[in-house]
Amino acid sequence: MTKPFHVNVVEQCHVFPPPDSIIPTISLPLTFLDIPWLLYSSNQTLLFFPKPSPKTSITTVITLLRQSLSLTLHHFHPLAGKLSFPPPPADPFIFYTKGDSVTLNIAESNTNIKFLSGDHPRFVTHLCSLLPRLPVISMLPHTHVVQVIPLLAIQITVFTDLGFSIGVTAQHATADERTLDQFMKCWASVSKSLLKKEPSFEFKSTPWFDRSIISDPNRLKETFLQKWWNRSNAYKISSLVETDHSIVQSTFSMTSSEINMIKEQILAKCKRINEDPPLHLSPYVSACSYTWICLLKVQETRDSKDGPLYLGFNAGGVTRLGYEIPSSYFGNCIAFGRCRAMKSALLCDDGIVFAAKSLGKEIKRLDRDVLGGSDRWICNWQELNVRVLGSPKVDSYGLDFGWGKVEKVEKMTSDHHHDHQGRVNVVSLTGSRGLSGGIEIGVVLSWEKMGAFTSVFNGGLMELAGE
Repeated sequence: MTKPFHVNVVEQCHVFPPPDSIIPTISLPLTFLDIPWLLYSSNQTLLFFPKPSPKTSITTVITLLRQSLSLTLHHFHPLAGKLSFPPPPADPFIFYTKGDSVTLNIAESNTNIKFLSGDHPRFVTHLCSLLPRLPVISMLPHTHVVQVIPLLAIQITVFTDLGFSIGVTAQHATADERTLDQFMKCWASVSKSLLKKEPSFEFKSTPWFDRSIISDPNRLKETFLQKWWNRSNAYKISSLVETDHSIVQSTFSMTSSEINMIKEQILAKCKRINEDPPLHLSPYVSACSYTWICLLKVQETRDSKDGPLYLGFNAGGVTRLGYEIPSSYFGNCIAFGRCRAMKSALLCDDGIVFAAKSLGKEIKRLDRDVLGGSDRWICNWQELNVRVLGSPKVDSYGLDFGWGKVEKVEKMTSDHHHDHQGRVNVVSLTGSRGLSGGIEIGVVLSWEKMGAFTSVFNGGLMELAGE
């Protein structure tokens, strides 16, 4: 009889910046680009690594990861700090003081790495057990209750075959995926240099902490803060995926040739039905459109009425804001895109055309006016049917801590709320681990729907290849 899956935390420690670091106390205000993320859960990433070579023991791996994390925090020291929530009308802010640290869990699992790192359906409750939490802490300075949340926590889980995972949980209001990617690349480089016993390490891209670089001519910070204060007590993210044992996550891969076939199919359909082609038809648009249509095909159709459906995604702001933002800026610099298409159009035989046109139109709008309608970002999030996380442009598979590249990347979220039509579907996109120009798509569904989605997704690609 198979033993029940479990993960045990065997050690919890605190990793500090190096003791000889002269790091000043720092207080960073939240910009209007950070505040909307206060209403959403943390950024969570799982990296799976195979068993290291016989020359490197798992004990050495853990020691190197701990030492290199400390050295990396010398450059990214705010991540060792906290997010403070003083009572309104004071604004939440990030602060770091000497003695702050990052919690590091060392855990053991009673299964092997293949059980959780494959593309097959895996219970999200199992994957979530490989990720640390960021607890809310209440403090009582000067008789006022102030809540603080750590900004970063890490968990290293060792499996029975000595493969291991690194689970990273970061407060989203502190850093977007671009910022976290810079942190992870620095950490990996430091670890690799320690393993090779290199005498010194030079980090060439120092994070830019100056928040004044972000201009707010429309006073969006005040608007978002007011909405957050109004919603912070009433609105709670439902962590259904962490407790619902029927929810699974699977990974679906698209090669660059399959993505190109989808693009050609969209263009051919446009020509056949006399529709103008999408304004923007990138690999991202092609992959998202195809996935959106596949999801719709397996959804329950209790509501026969027609109406709009919405897909939301994050759009990079560094190149869209109209003024120079350093690529090493520490903080959120992303905008929000929301596509709208009628259900009847999406469910017809040529639905992928209308999905792609909606996505392409929204991306072009963001290129022209990235902050247009931004005062409604928080409201618009509540209308989504599908939410897309991540970006194929972030190359997490290129990370190498010194004993080989990542075997599998998983983007996780507990952002599952309900609307009048049901649960919001969350889809994550990353670059492919073995296919140049390919895309990996993480899909979260119930066990029953995942089987149907797999048939529709793979069947559609096979049909395209046969045309």
